[in-house]
Amino acid sequence: MRKRAFTLIELLVVIAIIAILAAILFPVFAQAKAAAKKAASISNNKQQALAAIMYETDYDDVFPVYESWITGPGAPLYTGGQGLMNWCWNTQPYMKNVDIDLDPQAPPIQVWPGWSPTIYKAYSPNYGFNFTWLCPPFGAPNDPIYQPISSTAVANPAETVMTSAKWSTGEWAYAWPVWAVWYGAPRGLIINYAVDTPDCYTIPQWCFGNWGSGDGNYIFTLGNNNKINAGVRTGGNSIRAGNAMIVAWCDGHVAAKQAGAMAVGTNWNMNLPAGSLTVSDVNKYLWDDK
Repeated sequence: MRKRAFTLIELLVVIAIIAILAAILFPVFAQAKAAAKKAASISNNKQQALAAIMYETDYDDVFPVYESWITGPGAPLYTGGQGLMNWCWNTQPYMKNVDIDLDPQAPPIQVWPGWSPTIYKAYSPNYGFNFTWLCPPFGAPNDPIYQPISSTAVANPAETVMTSAKWSTGEWAYAWPVWAVWYGAPRGLIINYAVDTPDCYTIPQWCFGNWGSGDGNYIFTLGNNNKINAGVRTGGNSIRAGNAMIVAWCDGHVAAKQAGAMAVGTNWNMNLPAGSLTVSDVNKYLWDDK
């Protein structure tokens, strides 16, 4: 019996059908992958918020200390003879998984040569703490003392930001080693695990980024506003999830919010000149209870 093969026309038709299906399905697959990463980011931030709340129950209902320096043993990281503890490390016993500190939507963080992943992941998280309100600094900029407020002092916990997805240390503008980016080290403010509030200029010595455009975007590069998704115009709060921020609130719930919704009560817009942001409605502002 004679075997019948495909004709050239038939092969071309099959190839064309496969190409059409691929053109239709690949964007769908990409969207599904992005949605999965967004869901994972929401879950990670949720776990961090719950860990912070559990921390509060063990520490007289106060929020985690943003950053503290010790002279004795016990810290995982030492520099200049000073031991450093940060809020991610302090809440780690309630999570027991440093991978929760990383946002699957963000580029990889810098690897610290010689340090274990447990340490450098906890000290270079992709989620930043609203320390300006929840654990404000006191004292000199090169030797601040952070004093966490009581969780009961937050009048509207469901409308007050606790943490937010942020930039990755892999997005540094310069070839800085990740452990070197702070002011007046040791004992100065380390920005690796913080985000700026829209009204960060009320304490300007602690404002390292901008909500708006201009040359104050210290995190990424001076005068370069290309890294919009990383948060270069939103105080380091990343907007990777469909131009939305992944935000955890003080009551523990997490939501994805558009940047404009997170700047409600202010005059913010993407092109606002640096240092020009003002709070126009304190009742709508989401970053403190003042």
